[in-house]
Amino acid sequence: MILTILIAFCLSAFLAILTLRIRKPGERFIILLIYYLLLCLAAGVIVSLLLGVAWHPYFQIGSFMFITVYWMRQIWVSSFWGKLLHQTWLIVHLFIGGYIYAIKQMPYPEKPFQAISINAPSPLTISEYATRQISGLPMSINKLSAPVEPVKTKTLPEPKLVQPNVSELASWERIEPLMQKDSHIRSVMHQLKEEQDRALSELLANLNEVSASSTQMRRHALSPEQVGDLIKEQAISTARSRTMIETWQLLDHDEQAFRERQGEERFHALLDLLEDNKVDESYKVDFIRFMAQHFSGDVRLIKPLIRLYDRLDEEYPRQKRLNRVFMDLYIAKREALIEAFKAVGKPALQPLLDYRGKTVSHITYSQARLDLFLQRYFGTTFRPLYGVIEAKTIPDFLNRQKYPPLHKLSGASFEQDNIRRSLLALAEENSLPASGEPVMGLSEETYRDIVAKLPDQTQGFMYSTQLDEWLIHPDPAIRANLAWRLAAIKSPYALPLLFDLMKDQHPEVRRFAAIAVGNFQILDSQGANDQKFIEIIRMLQNYRSNSDSFARGWAVLALADTGDKQKALYAIDLLLNDGADSNSIVGGAATSWRSDEEREVMHSWIETLRQTPEDLWVKTQALNALIALDTPESLDVLLHYLHHVYAVHNDSPSLWRYIAPHLTLPQEAENVEDVVFYLAQKQRDAAPDAGKHNLKALRMGLWQAYENHLAGEFFQVLDFLRHFDPAEYRDYVLQNDEQIRIMRIWEYTQASYGFWLVCWPISLLCVLVINYSLLPLLSFSLPAHNTRYRPNQRANPASDSRNKNAPPSSAIVPIKIAQTEQ
Repeated sequence: MILTILIAFCLSAFLAILTLRIRKPGERFIILLIYYLLLCLAAGVIVSLLLGVAWHPYFQIGSFMFITVYWMRQIWVSSFWGKLLHQTWLIVHLFIGGYIYAIKQMPYPEKPFQAISINAPSPLTISEYATRQISGLPMSINKLSAPVEPVKTKTLPEPKLVQPNVSELASWERIEPLMQKDSHIRSVMHQLKEEQDRALSELLANLNEVSASSTQMRRHALSPEQVGDLIKEQAISTARSRTMIETWQLLDHDEQAFRERQGEERFHALLDLLEDNKVDESYKVDFIRFMAQHFSGDVRLIKPLIRLYDRLDEEYPRQKRLNRVFMDLYIAKREALIEAFKAVGKPALQPLLDYRGKTVSHITYSQARLDLFLQRYFGTTFRPLYGVIEAKTIPDFLNRQKYPPLHKLSGASFEQDNIRRSLLALAEENSLPASGEPVMGLSEETYRDIVAKLPDQTQGFMYSTQLDEWLIHPDPAIRANLAWRLAAIKSPYALPLLFDLMKDQHPEVRRFAAIAVGNFQILDSQGANDQKFIEIIRMLQNYRSNSDSFARGWAVLALADTGDKQKALYAIDLLLNDGADSNSIVGGAATSWRSDEEREVMHSWIETLRQTPEDLWVKTQALNALIALDTPESLDVLLHYLHHVYAVHNDSPSLWRYIAPHLTLPQEAENVEDVVFYLAQKQRDAAPDAGKHNLKALRMGLWQAYENHLAGEFFQVLDFLRHFDPAEYRDYVLQNDEQIRIMRIWEYTQASYGFWLVCWPISLLCVLVINYSLLPLLSFSLPAHNTRYRPNQRANPASDSRNKNAPPSSAIVPIKIAQTEQ
């Protein structure tokens, strides 16, 4: 190539010198004919290249250099205005040459512009990078785990089918102490007592009246001994005495039935009071224990107890449980209900299972306690909504050093390289502590207490009221170690506690809770709402400070194991594009949200993203989540994000990225490009038909870039297509050659027009300074101009070539004639 350039330069320079030195007309004509013939041939090669005709590279380079030397010769020997004109044509010629070189890089070879580039990005080689674990953390659990024997389930005896005497159990003597402790119970039961006493008095009076009218005697006016004496004395007959006794027995039966109905009324009144919110909560626990103690044999008590348990989280939301007083009331009430279920025994099992079946699609704070109670007391394992996922690793290549080391003649831009180094420093700062060790400086003794309450997963999840107390402990180190320990044991029953810890006031606690939540995945995404997804989005919305970026990063990584992949993709797409859903994989219409809660949370989060875009560190973790998701729609999200990055930075790929140092893409775009190349490498190792959706996405990206005249993005997506499917790339280039050429000249013009506009006046100024300043100082005369010099023949006839053979005319001497005076 260099030899071709030298030959073309020497040939053009030699012919140019000959045209200036040779004076004989015949020889000069032949030289000029050869010179201009070669110029026409070189110009023909250049024009044919513009029209798409292929020539050997040596002909291309030689033709370009030959014409270049010609324009330089014209500039050298021309007048001022000639220099201006020929310098302009030289710049146009160089512009065309640059375009011809650029069109041959279509879109880019493996090492773009390798002949002239010292700043080409290095290709991505996955085997060179270590892997990073994003779920299943921590890998091992604490060696301090104390040997705790699993709790054996109790063998419950079959209940005796004996109907309890409610009237006796609900007697006013038993209820009277209950009425003294709560004003609402006292008012309700006192009113009921007055009504029952009045009704009983009316009944007794009515019974006495019936007895007097039928036996001529009030009820029990005589004792059985007295009746016997009257029979012996023959005061009454035996038949009448029998009638009296039978009548009184029937009336006694009516009275007994009425009293039992009153007992039922009192029992139902107690059941209503049990669910009445007007009863003081501080006394509700004693009330529950009273009912369990006296009416545990009555199955009608089970449903009110279940309804009370169901309302626990509504009555004691997290805002209340953060207060120690309310937490104590909550724990006491919950444990009282659990003890009441124990007192009822086996008849409570089926209603509890029915209740859990109705609430299986939701996770509440009190749910874990009930599930573990069913498992350990009744020996019934209720299938959890979430399961533990396998540990997942991804290659850790984001923010890699793609360009040569940063110095004057190569490397990425100083600003973008600083961003890359900052992201790497944040990744190092976000490294996790070793498993089985306390975090945040917690003492070893306190950590041993946490381990003793939470042994490893082989022994099952152990629930105690101490966990509830640790959740609201004033020391954040205890709460953080609790979250880290829950992450280690990986029990689905701990999810309610982890969801609570994701709302903690300390960012480190939220970080460990988000890591722990990433270990679980919903088992039935088609028929249940994914509470994990809701809590992640809520966390991304509510905690936006810089100190929470690590926690949000782990929360985004947890989206990779969301049950509904479309929801995860949509959330990642919104996060990367700052809430902009235009041109996204689902557009303005969200996926089919299964609950109003999900819809409201997503709407609020979108508004938040539009006001305050997400941190770059969190967006980097979102790219890692896309790698872990490994779905065909990931490429759609990446292309959408790439277009958003260029729009935000008011930048796009250009040819200068491969030629000039420090003119690289934004670091976000560099990361997206690497992820796309990774997906392409992974697809090449998969089945041949695995990437059909990706090809569709790439073709759509090419069409959108062409429609919007985004030349840089067009050729970047074309390069993506080459990596995904070389055969499809070749077909596209053949079918759309004209379209590609249009985009290439548009890209080349956008990238270089500023350079040529600056180069033209500067180069012209340099030529003028050299010709009119430096060369006269050096006493250097330029060669004669190729245009013949024509002097003023009228003022000097001797200079006329037609008179060169005539003898010189006589000299004319002017004579001054002086006038004489007459």
